[in-house]
Amino acid sequence: MTATPSPSPPRPTTLEIDLDAAAANIRAVRRMVGPERKIFAVIKADGYGHGAAEMGEVFVAHGADALAVADLGEGIRLRRRGITAPVLVYPNSLPSAAAETLAHDLVPTLVDLEGAQAYAAVATGPCDVFVKIDVGLERLGVPAEQAVKTIAAMLELPHLRLAGLCAHPHAPDDGDPAYAEWQLGRFTGVVDELEARGVRVPIRLFAASPFVLRFPQTYLNAVDPGRMLYGITFPGETSPVPLQPTLRALTTRVIALKELLPRERFAEVAPFPVTVPMRLGVVPMGSADGLLWLHAGRVLVRGRSAPLVGAPSLEHTRIDLTGVPDARVGDEVVIIGRQGAAEITVAEVAAHHGLGLHHIATAVGPRVARVYRRST
Repeated sequence: MTATPSPSPPRPTTLEIDLDAAAANIRAVRRMVGPERKIFAVIKADGYGHGAAEMGEVFVAHGADALAVADLGEGIRLRRRGITAPVLVYPNSLPSAAAETLAHDLVPTLVDLEGAQAYAAVATGPCDVFVKIDVGLERLGVPAEQAVKTIAAMLELPHLRLAGLCAHPHAPDDGDPAYAEWQLGRFTGVVDELEARGVRVPIRLFAASPFVLRFPQTYLNAVDPGRMLYGITFPGETSPVPLQPTLRALTTRVIALKELLPRERFAEVAPFPVTVPMRLGVVPMGSADGLLWLHAGRVLVRGRSAPLVGAPSLEHTRIDLTGVPDARVGDEVVIIGRQGAAEITVAEVAAHHGLGLHHIATAVGPRVARVYRRST
């Protein structure tokens, strides 16, 4: 694999991302859901930390019909990057943002009549909107029992046109099929009642990654997979098609080395105990880059494990290189990834901090350069 042309990052700390894996994953989802369904590829949280524009371009090029974000600013940045594909914006802004949403040709998701009124007031022609139905997560969305009445009131407003309904069903770890069916029934009940009243629902968007992986009956006529597009599955989930992790490596370099002797004075106030001679290394990545949540308590240097010494500071982190006596300034330091026969996995890092796997890349700070690799 070769890196896409880009200048060397000014700081030797990089997140390496596999675009070929992303392309393979969206094609895998297409095989799962079939050619007749729409795929809204979710690139929220800056593409789960990978870069929304870069991942969005790959997903659209390899089979996604539209993109979905959960932040209006992200949708605007996609447009400024030249992405012209349809972009659905999940609810995450105030009604006052209506004009800017429409100015950038983004499709808003409404959750109440007030928001609908704001869009009707600024629209100068037909305005496509989605409405989110709360079927069980108890977060954003019109409660299913109130949805038909609320949507009917929305559609009495000028310019508004219902492009689709969406939901974010609750997906607990046990994956109870009866619970999934109950939530699906609440959603399809709204669809059926609207259609019975003569209100067409073009897109029925219900199944995100947990439901795409476990419950094919929930696909309806569109799906919005997120984390599975990045090769992320949770314990207990088995994908019917192979998925590939898009996060290949998080690496930095040794920028300083020093030999420490045990402290004889003020040992009790030292930043960390030194009871035997230690070879200390320093790397240019710290808590400002998310390293508090991105390490497994150790890193790899020259294929060997080196423990962290203390907690990461704001800009730097200390590592114990006593067990790597041949380490030199400039050596690669693997925080996540493979080095020779050794490896630190995303799962190990997540377990070390009690996090979900999808939280790891999102914790990587924006100063860490993203390096994109593909086969060319």
